Amino acid sequence: MRRDAVEALAAAAAALLVTIVIAAPVVRAPSERIFGAEIVGRHHDPFTVMQQVARPMSLGLYSQPVTDLTGAAIARVTGAVAAYNWLVLLSFPLSAAFAYLLARHLALPPSGALLAALLFAFSPFHLAHAAYHPHIAQTQWLPLYLLALWRCMDEADMFAVAFLTVATVAVTLSNFYGGLIAAVITPIAIGGYWFARAFPPVRPGFSRTNGGPPEGGRDGEGGRHLRGPHGVGVTVATLACLALAGLTFVWWTAPGVVADRAALAFAREDLFRYSAKWWGYLVPPVTHPLLGGLARRIWIARRVDVGLLEQQVSLGWSVVALGLVAIHGWLAKDRRSTAEASVPILAAVAIVALACSLSPERTILGVTVSRPSALLYPIVPMFRSYARFGVIVQLMAALLAGVGVSRLLALGTSSARALCAGLVALAIAEYAVWPPALSRDVLPTAAHRWVMRQTAGLRVLDCEPLTPESSSVSWLTNGRIGLLDGTFDDCAEPQVAAKLWAAGFTHVLVRDTWERQWLNDHGDAEGFHVQARFADADILAVTPREGLVYTQQITGFWPREHDDTTTWRWMGADASWTIVTPTPRPRVTLEVYMSAFHVTRPLAVRLDGDREQTLDVGRDPRTYRIGPLALTAGAHLLTFHSTAPATMADEVLGNGDRRALSFSMGAWTWSVP
Repeated sequence: MRRDAVEALAAAAAALLVTIVIAAPVVRAPSERIFGAEIVGRHHDPFTVMQQVARPMSLGLYSQPVTDLTGAAIARVTGAVAAYNWLVLLSFPLSAAFAYLLARHLALPPSGALLAALLFAFSPFHLAHAAYHPHIAQTQWLPLYLLALWRCMDEADMFAVAFLTVATVAVTLSNFYGGLIAAVITPIAIGGYWFARAFPPVRPGFSRTNGGPPEGGRDGEGGRHLRGPHGVGVTVATLACLALAGLTFVWWTAPGVVADRAALAFAREDLFRYSAKWWGYLVPPVTHPLLGGLARRIWIARRVDVGLLEQQVSLGWSVVALGLVAIHGWLAKDRRSTAEASVPILAAVAIVALACSLSPERTILGVTVSRPSALLYPIVPMFRSYARFGVIVQLMAALLAGVGVSRLLALGTSSARALCAGLVALAIAEYAVWPPALSRDVLPTAAHRWVMRQTAGLRVLDCEPLTPESSSVSWLTNGRIGLLDGTFDDCAEPQVAAKLWAAGFTHVLVRDTWERQWLNDHGDAEGFHVQARFADADILAVTPREGLVYTQQITGFWPREHDDTTTWRWMGADASWTIVTPTPRPRVTLEVYMSAFHVTRPLAVRLDGDREQTLDVGRDPRTYRIGPLALTAGAHLLTFHSTAPATMADEVLGNGDRRALSFSMGAWTWSVP
């Protein structure tokens, strides 16, 4: 066992070296960059976890303590962004170490075990989820759990029971999906292991009566043999006690999870979106340096978009071929090493896991065939991403590939060794990555990074709507960059510079949208000048000025539209502006470029609910004058009301637009007569 531990440390060291190479940009700047390729664009999941580990350590309904508390502890030393990266990067050497120990337990020789460990640690599945899901990326606990499970069946002593307990708690509390996957595959893992070990195959030249290894002992390559039904009984009893304790704890702390599972349920349709395709195991990963473009086109042709991340379950053709070599050796009963006795166990677990990773049902020739996820969903409706069972398929495929390598080397012929070398080289090519593509700035654009590198006290408005994906920007920049959160609706609003200056903003950051071109063309007139340009965004400085009147808040309007020369927003039946003037303005006039939808409409305008002014607004756009208005210093409410009912656009234009429209408002100016 000590020798296995030393070899596992060597495997972890090899994996750590590979990790440092492929994650070099992150290792150099762990607080500025994040590991992984953005397969499905910027998503909120990584940043939600960062904010979670930055908070004081606590447990809740969605806590996954083994990962969360570890991340929080690291964050106290390194900061939240770096802690997230270390959580992800450490999973690679740990996955290699535990997969190596599992391989050695199954009697794989060191060469085959090392290959299996590295294939599993750097699998496309692991690399894909490492970019978004730090909990799912903790793949190391599954091989550790299977090692503890099968070791307990071999040697059901107190140490084995304690080991199984720790591994079960780790795989369950590191991430919820790990617990689900372990629970589902455990019956087949126990049954297959018991059968294979209770009835070991006869090697050439041996018989069970005059040459086999002694029961309960080791053979020459480290294989173990089940002691008998006692080991199975102790293992099952231990798992039953752990399951009962877990259910009791959940019932005690969160009874709704058990009593009202539907409250946490995902829609059944999601299972089809986030389940694997059987042929997806043979499609290259979309991050592959050479074949990634082809893979992405394949998925686009199959209309896979939001579920693309979950489809990264590629095994590699070479790995499949090595696995078939192992299976062929077992079927041919040409047992050249005890590792081949594990082939049926590994194949059985892989088949079950692959079936579980598929969608709930498939209709073939008019016959609907149900799959395991259809049975699991009513029991645990809070799980939807069944493609994640692919991690077990990957582990079993890697172990089978290790057995295949061992078999080819054991054959001893030059052709077998050449085939082995060729398949291993192909596996390396299929699992190859391009390190510069495996990291990105934690901030969305180079313009955001420029802001954070300035020493002056900049306060910047990012002209991006507040969404779950963008909400982390303010937190990541310590409030130096804000977003369109309702106070500001868009950056193309007329005379917005005065509003920005009054709110304390010194700059705006505009990404690669139509607003970027608009502000570049009209920014000088609106009170902006370009400070810095980048490929994906621009920084514009706000010209200090005191506005005569500025519009603090706008309600009742649809999002802004534009053409080459102007912008406008449609209102419904009622809308309002909250306007602010820094000093009293006894006579101020508002001029607005307006038009009515479809027909001439009367527009009633009131200031602070006082005297009403009515305008007849025609279909053709032109400038209309409102006022003069008497404004005291401070905020006022200017309301707009269409006395004619707003009209649904689709009723007039037949364009499918269900908005009720009355007037469009374009540019406006305030002036003193």
